[in-house]
Order: sequence, then structure tokens, then C-alpha cells
Amino acid sequence: MKIISVTAEVLVRQLRQPWRIATSLITKLEAVLVRIETDEGIVGYGECCSRIGPSVAMNVIDEILAPLLVGQDPADIGAHWERMFSTLRFRGHTRGFLIEAISGVDIALWDIAGQRATQPIGRLLHGMNHKVLPAYASSILINSPDMMAEEAFRLVEQGYSAIKIKISGKVTQDVARVAAVREAAPDIMLFADANSGFTAPDAIAFSRKVERYDLYFLEEPLPLDDIPGYRRLRAATGQRVALGEGEFHSFGIRSFLEEGLIDLVQPNVTRAGGITGCLRIAATAHAFNLPIALHTGASGPVCMAATLQLASSLPGTFMHEHMYLDNPFVDFFETPLPVPEAGEIAVPQAPGLGVPIACTAYPANGVADT
Repeated sequence: MKIISVTAEVLVRQLRQPWRIATSLITKLEAVLVRIETDEGIVGYGECCSRIGPSVAMNVIDEILAPLLVGQDPADIGAHWERMFSTLRFRGHTRGFLIEAISGVDIALWDIAGQRATQPIGRLLHGMNHKVLPAYASSILINSPDMMAEEAFRLVEQGYSAIKIKISGKVTQDVARVAAVREAAPDIMLFADANSGFTAPDAIAFSRKVERYDLYFLEEPLPLDDIPGYRRLRAATGQRVALGEGEFHSFGIRSFLEEGLIDLVQPNVTRAGGITGCLRIAATAHAFNLPIALHTGASGPVCMAATLQLASSLPGTFMHEHMYLDNPFVDFFETPLPVPEAGEIAVPQAPGLGVPIACTAYPANGVADT
């Protein structure tokens, strides 16, 4: 089998209601859809995380990565990953758009491998450790404490036993949000995501003030390049810290692990080098006896499917991040992706990504829906 084409298209869908997080207001979901076609008629799909400037990742694929792959056997996934990564590593490009572009290509190659073997990707990896995953509801968006508490109560009624909320990086307001949600949902596991909105002193103050509310983890309280800030937070509080969506590979997460700065690792499959890259991060986390909770967030449809497949294969999977918010890509697959029931989500079992692409809605040359 040979690769005959590698193409990329921008996917854009408007959100009915904007998503407010600490550092931005998200009005639309954007992603780069990667399509790899083989001479035996198997087509694999991947996705690159692309919150801003999706045409950049698309051009990286078209101009740098595609020429490396056309004519090659798609089964050589690890070798392809190393060749793609090596193209610009010597120039210092070990993060950002290059790795996001590699992510989409890598996922598409794994999709081909699964289809070729007539197995879901999860079964091709370590073996499908989990056919059903515990899932948490993500995320209650920044709002008044009362509104966020009402939303938490509704989610508990739907069967969730774990919920993540967004917070703003403003200590007093965020403490009130956590307190209100905890009062409305006293028995859940509660997570808070600051999206790097705090300074180190404020993250410390917030962590101390919410200790009484049993916040299970605080996600990405500081920018990921603020290693000194994470050291200060760790030294000053006992708050569990989770991060990883903004990291790109095992090299980047290694410093956090070596210094004992985090408790939960959260790579995003469409950003951290695809399935191959996330496997390396998971192995690094495993060496430090830390669990993995793959990040999904404001991503496109292939991210959700690939995340379920990868999470099903990892023995250290903590929980699946289920974006219960409005999904503008709901028609991307022939059958909708599963949703949690009683706090658990089933892993799709069809070959490759687990669910076939609805090609009538998304033709071979992709789609841009604005």
C-alpha cells in the first residue's frame, strides 16, 4: 500500500453561544482536517488543533509534510513521525504549528492502520484496556456563581459524578464560583480550569481559599513557561495541579514531572504529535506513576474520536473529558459520537477512528463552513 495524496482543509463552525474562558472569548471552533488517500482506496482522516490561523498548519502540511509521505507505505507510522519531526527540529521548531501539523497527519495514518486491520485504533495500541471510560462534564463556562451552580445541579441530574468549571483568574470571584458549585453539587469530583489566567501569588491565594471545598485538581493555573511560578505554587499549597494541553511532547512535560510540579498529565492528541506523540507522553507519565487525562476542549470532531480511541488503550487513563457544550460538528460522522450515560462513555468499535466520516456532509476536499 502506498500514499498517493495528503491534503488539508480548514474546518470552521460558529458557536451558537460564545464560550467565555479566562484568557479569551471563543466564538467559533476551527480545526484543520487532514485527509490521506492510499492506492488501495483506504482514506484516513486526522485533525490539527488550530485555535488561531488554521491556514498556517495547512500550509505546513502542504509544503513540508506531504512531500515526505507521498509514495511511502502508511504503515511505517513511527518512521514517518521521526522524519516529519526532524525536518525543522535543527532550526528550533519543536513546538507550535509544526507539531500540530504532525498531529493531524499522525492521526490519519493511525486511522488507515485501523481500517487496514479492520480494528479500532485502540485495539492496535496496547490493546483496548477500557471499552467504557469514566467521563467528566466539561466545562461549565464562566458566569455568575448562581448560574454556574444551577448548571452544575443540572449536570448531576444527568448522571455526572465529576464536573469541570472554568474560572477567570480573579481570586475573590473564582472562590465564590467554586463555593456555589460545591454547595449545589456536594458529592461530585470538582475540577477547575484557569486557562493560565492566574499569577503565581493569586494561584496560591485561590488554592488556599478553596481548600475547604475539596477541589480535586486545578488545571493550568499559570502559563506553561512559568516554571518558577509552578514551583512557588507547589511549595505553598497541597493543591493537585493538572496541565498538558499547551505542551507539545514528552520533552516539554519532562521538567514538570522531574520536579514533581504536577499530578495529572493532559496532552491533546491534535496538538501533542498525534497518537504517536501522546503515547510517548503517556509513557513518560507512567514512569513517574502519574495518570493521564487526555484534553479535548475547544477542538474539532476527529479530536473527540481519536481521543476516545487513545484513552481506551492507556492503562493510566484517569477520565475522559466530555465536552457537553453545543457541538457544531455533530453531523461530521455517519453516526454521532457516543455521549456519557450515568457518567460513563462507550468507546466506538468500528475500524480506525471508531466511527466513519459522513462523506456526504464532508466531501473529499474538506469543508469550510462559516
